[in-house]
Amino acid sequence: MRSLLLTLLGIAGVFSGVNAQDSTTINNSMATVYFMRSTGFQGSATAFTAFIDDTIVCKLNNKRYSIHTIAPGKHKFTVQFAGKKSKEKAEAVYIETEAGRTYYIQMIFQPGAFVNNLYCQEVTENSAKTMLPAMKQDVKCE
Repeated sequence: MRSLLLTLLGIAGVFSGVNAQDSTTINNSMATVYFMRSTGFQGSATAFTAFIDDTIVCKLNNKRYSIHTIAPGKHKFTVQFAGKKSKEKAEAVYIETEAGRTYYIQMIFQPGAFVNNLYCQEVTENSAKTMLPAMKQDVKCE
């Protein structure tokens, strides 16, 4: 049992050394996307579900953000109140992402008289840098 444990630790050490070197290459070959949610008091009781290319990536509560690494190319970004599948009628933002670049997507909540509206909007890095200090990163993204 002890030799098995030592063997596994040795293998983990070898792979961790390789991963540490390759992480820079991976980061430079991928794009980074921030989902940011700061909706104020309205709509703050429920988590918003974020999607990239119709795949759920995170459920964010108010004053939270999440970070995602994606392959370069054209991607579809949507947000909705609930559900595990992206709704066809959800307002989408399409962004052509480039390797090594970072993109910031803000979740916008608009209360309406009969129906509330929820959508994504790409914001500049300068705008994001003013918003991020007031938020906490959600690393679990549940």
